[in-house]
Parts: sequence; structure tokens; C-alpha cells
Amino acid sequence: MPFGLNRMEIEMDVNPISMKRIYQSVIEQFIGLIREGKLKVGEKLPPERTLAEMFNVSRASIREAFSAMEIIGLIEVRPGDGSFVTNLNMAPFINTIAPLFVKNEEMEDELLEFRKMLELEAAKLAAGKGKPEEIILLEGPINSMKAAIEKNDINMGAEADIRFHKILFSLSNNYILTKSAEYIGYILESSVKFNRAKILKDSENSKVLYEQHKEIYEAIRNNDAQSAVEMMNKHLDFVKQIY
Repeated sequence: MPFGLNRMEIEMDVNPISMKRIYQSVIEQFIGLIREGKLKVGEKLPPERTLAEMFNVSRASIREAFSAMEIIGLIEVRPGDGSFVTNLNMAPFINTIAPLFVKNEEMEDELLEFRKMLELEAAKLAAGKGKPEEIILLEGPINSMKAAIEKNDINMGAEADIRFHKILFSLSNNYILTKSAEYIGYILESSVKFNRAKILKDSENSKVLYEQHKEIYEAIRNNDAQSAVEMMNKHLDFVKQIY
């Protein structure tokens, strides 16, 4: 046994510690500055050369950090204008990789279960916390659904349906819930489009969907949280049943 090492030290299965890449350390410092309020949303970052001097790193490392931060939605790079701190807009990144999670139609049932968990709570909060001037925004997609029925336009109806549910999440006035819905936007949109396509094979079902969304809207407008949850549950159960 080598001098200074006991048996436990020799038998332990450990991995060598590797040095962290410089750009990762730069990103961590940016996150710390944002968390501490020293960098605010919308604030323009100093030029690449200046940041390289401040961090005492190469400009290549700053470019690597910026590329990674742009991908994860931490900053927005505007060509010719500079780089700006964002409100953690991870949606584009999540939407890009979302197809990896939606591999086949068998996952639709699980998507509907997931939608129910999110949207029942969103309907409840919207009815309790939504402001009248915000709630009225739901009328837009509902009117579009009605117009889609008259025109027999399935795509128009699907887009209106998606817009209705997006507005609903914003009405919850719950930042985490709204952000969660934003991050999984692609998955929810895929679910809505896929299920509407199946449902609308029977043209009468488009009228049912219209009426269900109208009932949800009316419950929220009347600040009736219980009815809003019941109507949303009824709507999602209908979608699942048809599926």
C-alpha cells in the first residue's frame, strides 16, 4: 500500500476533477449579477472588448459565453445594436428541443393529463385574480372560433384555440405558471393541434369546442372559480374522450 494512503482511499471510485471552462465561469458571474440586481432586464451589456478586459479573459471566451447565454434566453443579441439582458426567455430553446419529447401519438394521453394539471389551476386563478380589462381579451379567440365554424376553417379554429389557452395562462397572474406554460408552449400547441384535427373529423364537434370555451370564458368573467375549473375539466375530458 502506497505511503500515506489507507485502503478506503484506494478503493473509492472517483472521477478526476476537470477545470471548468472559462466561458462557464463568465456565465456564472453574469447570473450572479442579474440575481443581485446589478444587471437588470433590458439593460445593454458593455461591448465585447470591454467585457474581456473586465473579466481578464479573451474575447473568444466572451463570445462563447454570449452564444450560450443567448441560446438559454439569458440575453438577446441584436445585430448592430448590442446585447441586452432578457427576462429569462427560455421558450425558443425549450421549443427547439421539445420534439425530442413528443415522439409519437401515444404520448398524447400523457400530454392531456399534463395540460389538465396546469390549466385547471390557471382557470381557477384567472377567475379569482384576472382583471376585467384582461379577461375581455378572451373574447378575441372565441369570436375567431365562431368565424372558423362559419368558414369551415380548421386551421383558423386551431390557432384561436391555442391563443385562448395562452391568454388564460397570462390571466392567472402567476409568474411561475405563466412561464411554465411559455416554456412548454410547443408541446401544448402540438397537443391542441393534434387533438383538434381528430375532433374536427366530426364537424359538429367544432361547435361543442366553441361552446366549451365560451363557458370557460363566462365563468372567468363572472369570477366564478369553481365553475371555471369545472368547465375546463369538462372541456379537457371531452378532448380526451374523443381521442
